[in-house]
Amino acid sequence: MNQTLNQATPEATEKLHIAVVGGGPGGYAAAFLAADLGMQVTLIDPELNPGGVCLYRGCIPSKALLHVAKLIEESRQAKNWGIEFPAPTIDLARLRTWKEGVVKKLTGGLGQLSKQRHLEYIQGRAAFENSTTLRISKADSSEAVLSFDRVIIATGSRPAILPALKLDSPRMMDSSGALNLEDIPGSLLVVGGGYIGLELGSVYAALGTRVTVVEMLPGLLPGADRDLVLPLHKRLEKMFEAILLNTTVASLKEDGAGIRASFEGSAVAEKDRDKVFDRVLVSVGRKPNSEIPGLENTRAQLNSRGFIEVNKQLQTADPSIFAIGDVVGEPMLAHKAMHEGKVAAEVASGMKRAADWRPYRSYAAGHLWRTLR
Repeated sequence: MNQTLNQATPEATEKLHIAVVGGGPGGYAAAFLAADLGMQVTLIDPELNPGGVCLYRGCIPSKALLHVAKLIEESRQAKNWGIEFPAPTIDLARLRTWKEGVVKKLTGGLGQLSKQRHLEYIQGRAAFENSTTLRISKADSSEAVLSFDRVIIATGSRPAILPALKLDSPRMMDSSGALNLEDIPGSLLVVGGGYIGLELGSVYAALGTRVTVVEMLPGLLPGADRDLVLPLHKRLEKMFEAILLNTTVASLKEDGAGIRASFEGSAVAEKDRDKVFDRVLVSVGRKPNSEIPGLENTRAQLNSRGFIEVNKQLQTADPSIFAIGDVVGEPMLAHKAMHEGKVAAEVASGMKRAADWRPYRSYAAGHLWRTLR
C-alpha cells in the first residue's frame, strides 16, 4: 500500500468545494464532517437518501433481524428459568414491513441531516472527466458536469460471486436476497463462514431453518481474534445443524425441489458429501465497486485485488482524490468506513491526520457474540 503522504494544499476550508461519491456510512460521515468544517459539499449517491448498502441492504436490516432472532432464542431459553412460551407464530409479511420501516426511518433521517447541514445531495451516479471534474447522471435522466477541489470516493462493495458456484436458480441467494425473507426454508446451506453468512445463518436458524455452514479455512471469521471466535463458534454449534471447516463446495446443481451440494474436505463424512438443501446462501466475501467510469482519467491506482490504493491519510496517488471504506480494502465494516471518512475530510481540509485500523480487526466477532449470547 502506498505510504507516501500527498499533502493537501493549505487553503481556507470555506473556499474548498468537495464531492463525496457514495452515500454509505463512510461517505455520509465524510460529507457531514466536511460541511461542519466549513467546506462546500456535494454528496452523490444512486439512492433517494444517504445510507448506502449498510442501511438499505446490509448492516441495518441484518441487525434488525438479529434482534428478532435474539428475541426468539431468549423465549426458547426461558424454560430453563422456569418460564415457558409456546412456539412463535411468524408473520413474514409483517416482519418484512417492520424491517423496511426501520430502514426507511433511518435513511430518511440521514436525508434530513443532509438538509440541516446545507450540503447538496444529488441522487445519481458519477463518472470522472478528470481529477477534479465529475459528470453526474442524475436520477431524473439529466446530466451535470461539476468541478471540485477534492473528491472522496466512497463507492463501497457488492457480494462476490465464485464462478464455480454460479447457478441460475431462484433457490440461490446472496446477502441482499437473504434479507428479503421470501420464505423460511426447511434447510439452508451457507457457503462462507464470515460475519455476513453467520449473521444471516443465525437469523434463519432462529426462524426454524436447519442451517449448515461451510468454510474452507480452519476457523470461522478468518482474520478475527481467535479468543473471540472460539466462544462464538461454541454458541453457533448449538444453533446450526452443522459447521464444516476445512471444507469446500465442489459443485451445486438443481435437484428436484432443492439444490444438491457436493462437499470436499476432511471434516465431511463420506455419507454427507452430497446433500440437498432448500436454499443456498453464497457469502464468500465482497468485491470493491472500484470500476468507476473515468477513473483512468486520474492518477488513482488499483491494486491486484481491485481495491483503490491509498496511504494512511486515505489519499490516492492523485493528490485531489481520496478513497475510503470497502473500496480501499479490509476490514469491510461500517465503523471502519466512518473512521476513514472523518480522517479523509480532515486531511482534505488541511489537518494532519492518519487512519488507525487496529480497533476494527475483531469488531465483527465481538459484535456477533454480544448479539447472540
